[in-house]
Amino acid sequence: MPPGGAPARLEVAIKEKAYGERAALGSLSFILEPGEVGAVVGPSGCGKTTLLRLVAGLDTDFRGRIAAGGAGLAVVFQEPRLLPWRSVEDNVRLVAPNADRLELAVLLARLGLEDHARDFPSTLSLGLARRVAIARALAVKPALLLLDEPFASLDGATAQRLADTLVPIFEAKAATTLLVSHDLVAAARLGDHALVLSERPGRLVKAVGFPQPRPARTPEIIARYIAELSAPQPPQGA
Repeated sequence: MPPGGAPARLEVAIKEKAYGERAALGSLSFILEPGEVGAVVGPSGCGKTTLLRLVAGLDTDFRGRIAAGGAGLAVVFQEPRLLPWRSVEDNVRLVAPNADRLELAVLLARLGLEDHARDFPSTLSLGLARRVAIARALAVKPALLLLDEPFASLDGATAQRLADTLVPIFEAKAATTLLVSHDLVAAARLGDHALVLSERPGRLVKAVGFPQPRPARTPEIIARYIAELSAPQPPQGA
């Protein structure tokens, strides 16, 4: 899909995704309006990354329908996947060769990378490398941004700094974002909605909206949102 364009409207209606006889995802439907951030959470192995691969179009063997209006797509995988022989700036410029130098500098600054533009990946911490991968994804101005466990393997302080960096980016609503994470704090801090999946095969068991603007989410508000996410789902018909 070509990059750029207005934020996508993402519609997901999965009936089943299986690998042979083993079901990975069950019934799962949701909609993200343009510019919204949906955070997918659930137990390990429930199919969160499988869902991301289906939305990205990397796997089309499933029953159901996914539509994103032909939007430009960018994916940030769990591993940063940076080219070790290129600097930070060159890794970003690789996907946006015609980007204006000032525009690129502003993007790096937004992600706290202005002092690392000439550094090489081997000199970066995992948290900084993840920021570079996100900068590379944003450089193509995607209408749909997919993030796969961006906080995995980061200590609490580093994860919080990365989340702080993402707050104004998500508030700008330049892209519709699907964020996969096992971190409920990150989901409550960054999402407009959280989509809670069951054990494998992953089914949507709960959708929680977070109406408070991200910059105004105090620790108390985030704790309340996490409590909503963690509360057991009442039995059907109760």
